[in-house]
Amino acid sequence: MSRSPAKTSQEKCGTMATAKNGHCSVEGPVQELFMQFLSLPDTGNAIRLQIAGFKANAEGNSSSSSDGIFSHPVRESLQLPPRSPTSSRASSRRTSPDIKSMRKQQKRGSRIKQFYFPEGQPISPQSNLRDRITIQNLFHGHPNGLTQEEFLPVTRGFCNLSSYCNAVLFNAVDRNGVGRVTMQAFRDFYTENMQKFDTSSRLFRLLNSDKKGGKRYLTRDSFSPLINEVVKRHPGLEFLKSHPEFQARYAQTVKARIFYKVNRMANEELTLRELKRSNFSEVLSMLDEEEDINKVHDYFSYEHFYVIYCKFWELDDDHDFEIDAKDLMRYDDYALTTKIIQRVMDGAGRPFVNKTRGRMGYEDFVVFLMSEVDKTSPISQEYWFRCLDIDGDGVIAAYELEYFFSEQQARLQQLSQEEVQFTDVLCQLNDMIKPNVENHFTKKDIRSTKMATPFFNIIFNLSKVSIIYIIYINLT
Repeated sequence: MSRSPAKTSQEKCGTMATAKNGHCSVEGPVQELFMQFLSLPDTGNAIRLQIAGFKANAEGNSSSSSDGIFSHPVRESLQLPPRSPTSSRASSRRTSPDIKSMRKQQKRGSRIKQFYFPEGQPISPQSNLRDRITIQNLFHGHPNGLTQEEFLPVTRGFCNLSSYCNAVLFNAVDRNGVGRVTMQAFRDFYTENMQKFDTSSRLFRLLNSDKKGGKRYLTRDSFSPLINEVVKRHPGLEFLKSHPEFQARYAQTVKARIFYKVNRMANEELTLRELKRSNFSEVLSMLDEEEDINKVHDYFSYEHFYVIYCKFWELDDDHDFEIDAKDLMRYDDYALTTKIIQRVMDGAGRPFVNKTRGRMGYEDFVVFLMSEVDKTSPISQEYWFRCLDIDGDGVIAAYELEYFFSEQQARLQQLSQEEVQFTDVLCQLNDMIKPNVENHFTKKDIRSTKMATPFFNIIFNLSKVSIIYIIYINLT
């Protein structure tokens, strides 16, 4: 039985269709009827209903529903249900390998690396092992522990602290006062208080150990053991050994200078943040390298102490280490006005440590003198700004300047025999500082220039302001 020849694509499609590229294409009346059928409202509703059925029964009877696209009753008011979050189509998208990798990259990119560790940086296993080996080498051959003198390489070489911290660290580890520190005792103390911390944090925790009751700040007494070691051991202070009363005053001065420069809040509570922002740890380490203590200008210079002490001694007639406003008026041959002296005695520049009302103690005088001698530092500028800012609004206004300058004005006219007008001085101060708002001087305005020293001196310091300069202002 012979086979009939294969039909062409034209014959397969029929008389109402044409073949294009081997496929059937509907043309003519059939296409028009099909398009009209699709445009009917009932047809659209039936198609939407069937699609909803497919989604709701993804795992069900697809074959039985495929033939019923025209057999379901048409409901014009049909409301389609919301798309299921666990539909097969959505699930396939979530499990796509490409989408997974993209989401992992997004999470990895949006994760911020931790940068703040209040309890110290985590220690890697390698660093921990290295520290253990180093500790074993330091204590090798000392089964009974190290004495305070033998403990010095541990303090300087391993803990990276100044040698003047040696006694403080040794006593902190040797809590029972045995006189020796064993390897296990030091390892436990080091792991808890030093291993994860930088030098400033180690020093803070060392000074803030059991004696401070776990407080998060340092007081002046916290520095006493450390400063006493400097007084006792530094070669530049060896001559003071026969003068214990001056050793105490020197230590008192050093602590006052530390709190003046480091404790920016002036609340007698020196925080770790303040200690980190200062150069105290570096200066302390400099004492190990420099035998001439006068070359270490910050905090520890004996020459600075000598000048401060002598100036206070000249003002303190009864030598009770307290002075009043009348005593302070004699400073620098009556250089300061009475109004600014009164503001200083009221504690406007910085609260007094001395609690006797109307009396300035030696430590308060240290703050006053350092602020008066050097007005270029932000600390001294803050000090004098607060003294001039009577209403405490953060702005030195023209009326406040006039109040303080009135006394200075009278003294200048008496000395020079020339009339000095405040308006001329105020104009020059505006040209000098260039404030954002004329006649209103803020701390930012004063600090942004290098004219803070003449600005303050013109207002209240007679000896440091040039009379010829003021006369020149008046004449021009």
